[in-house]
Order: sequence, then structure tokens, then C-alpha cells
Amino acid sequence: MLRNIYVELGKIKNARQEVKKLMVKAPEGNLRCAVNKGYYQYYLGKEYLGKEKRELILRIAKKEYAQQLDKKLAEYEEKLEAIKHLYEREEAENIYRNLHPARKKLIEPIIKPVEELIEVFENIEYMGKEFPLEDKTEFYTNKGERVRSKSEKIIADELFRNKIPYHYELPLEVENWKKKIWIYPDFTALNKRTGKRWIMEHLGMMDKPSYCETAMQKLSTYEKNGFLLGDGLILLHETSTEPLNINTVKKYIEKYLL
Repeated sequence: MLRNIYVELGKIKNARQEVKKLMVKAPEGNLRCAVNKGYYQYYLGKEYLGKEKRELILRIAKKEYAQQLDKKLAEYEEKLEAIKHLYEREEAENIYRNLHPARKKLIEPIIKPVEELIEVFENIEYMGKEFPLEDKTEFYTNKGERVRSKSEKIIADELFRNKIPYHYELPLEVENWKKKIWIYPDFTALNKRTGKRWIMEHLGMMDKPSYCETAMQKLSTYEKNGFLLGDGLILLHETSTEPLNINTVKKYIEKYLL
């Protein structure tokens, strides 16, 4: 819920920036519209604006639309800000965070402080997927782990640079055709602010039909288990002619993990 509020607030702020552009150096006065014999007519006050003043008509119309829209967006933004505060996790976390240490020993918090979620996550011990003996490539991240491609190193290093808690190929138990199986997502990361867990998959050979088919099966499995694009699942992709864009990686991290 809170993430959706932040998304909507972001959209509103972007829209209000566009609105401000329409109101810069806008002409004075209000436009009056009429219909005469099936034709639209425009007036500035009592002054008739003919075709030669088409540009002025457009600028006034855009200004008036922008003014009305900005007023409504401002109201919407104010309401969402109020709702956001109701859902802010930190206040609920602080109830447990501010308890005496002796009292904390007696309680298992219903809403854990995000730093505890991160600590538990970072201390997970697991066995990742093994590398085939014939795989002689060695890509090592700044965190010191071996990954399977240069692109995965780029993603891992960007997560590490932003201090995002993550694990490489952390096993995940999912249901597939009513059977429990284990899969190994490329990256499992936590949002630093909310503690929400995200799966990051890098689809590296999407121009190869067999790889693409396997990738779509993997995506379907994620969706059936509640990991949806933009809601628990981030997909990064590339082909032989369209390599991974590090700026895209940065945008996804900024949007979902910071």
C-alpha cells in the first residue's frame, strides 16, 4: 500500500512539473468559447479572436487547463501525503525499537524494525547453485562472490555500491504445477527503507529462442507464486545487440530498493 502511495506521489509531482511549464509566461485573460453555425469561436473577454490569433488561443487554453489541473493535483497530493503518514512504518517500528532491552527479550515484535529484518537477511547461510566444471569464466564482484557473467557483476556491484542488502542465487522454494521445487533467483535484495524483499532476474540472451522460452517459463513461475513485475520482481534483460544498460540498473535500484 505504502509503495503505491509513493508511486502515485511521484506521478503527481511529475505531472505538476509539466503543468508549471504550461503556465510559464502564459497570456493574461480568460478564454470564452462559443459555437456559431457549427463553427467554434473564441473570445478574450469581448474581443473576438480570429484564425490569425490561433497561437494565442492555444496558449490561453493550455494555461486555463493547467490551472484547473494543478489545483486538483494539489488537492490529491495533500490527501496522499496525509494517508502516507498513516502508513509510515517507522512509527510502528519505534514502539518496539524504543523498548527497554530487558523488555525486548520478552517480546517477538509483530512489526520488526527494518534494521532487524536486514540483519536477519544478511546472516542467512545457504548453498547457492554450483558452477559447472566446464565453466572456466571467472567473474568476481566487489563483494567477493563469483557470478556467471559480466552483466551480473555489473548488477551486483551496483547493489553493493548502494549498500543494498542482497544475496546471489539465494534458494527460493516455490510451487510449480502443484509441486514444491527450489529455484535460484539471480539476486534477492531488500529495500533499505521498508525491508521489502525483491527478486532481481537478469535475462541475458533474449534473442535466442530456446533461452527466451526458458525465461518465460521462469517468469510464469514467479507470477504464480506472487512475484509480479514491479511488485516483488525486477527484470533486467539484454540481447547480443542490446547489452545491459547500467543506467537502467541504477533506475531500478533507485525506484524499488532505496
